Amino acid sequence: MNKVSFSYEEKGEYAPKKDLDFVKRNNIAAIIKYKNEYLLLDYNNVNYSKSLVTGGIEQDEDMIDSVKREVIEETGYYDIGSIIPIDCINVSRFYVAHKNQNREATYYPFLVTLNSKNKIDITEDEIKEHKCIWIDENELKDANIFENHRKMIDAAK
Repeated sequence: MNKVSFSYEEKGEYAPKKDLDFVKRNNIAAIIKYKNEYLLLDYNNVNYSKSLVTGGIEQDEDMIDSVKREVIEETGYYDIGSIIPIDCINVSRFYVAHKNQNREATYYPFLVTLNSKNKIDITEDEIKEHKCIWIDENELKDANIFENHRKMIDAAK
């Protein structure tokens, strides 16, 4: 898993702003699945499309550890059965409204299969930011999902 599968630049409201420099980040993207359902994040205070669980890879952090940390931090789901890398690395450029920055994010996607929907409580900050929604795999094609996230989900199937 070392070559970029595709590049994506957001259009419309979340297109990069011309007057801002890009902040480059290496991120994981967790495609979380339980039986025939996929978990997506639905952001509360911004008009984003539905999102995979994503997050920055901390300095000196192993990618698998990053996936586990982000899944538990953002969703509370901890009963992880497997974490499998998906050969669909992508570089995406977009504007992050709630941080007022352009991002150039390299995403390293992983399929995360849960053994159960057992979970712990997440922080108030996470609760204020988003809610978790489960979507049946047959309904994914009609879901409002970021285009680059949809490509990563498709690569994981």
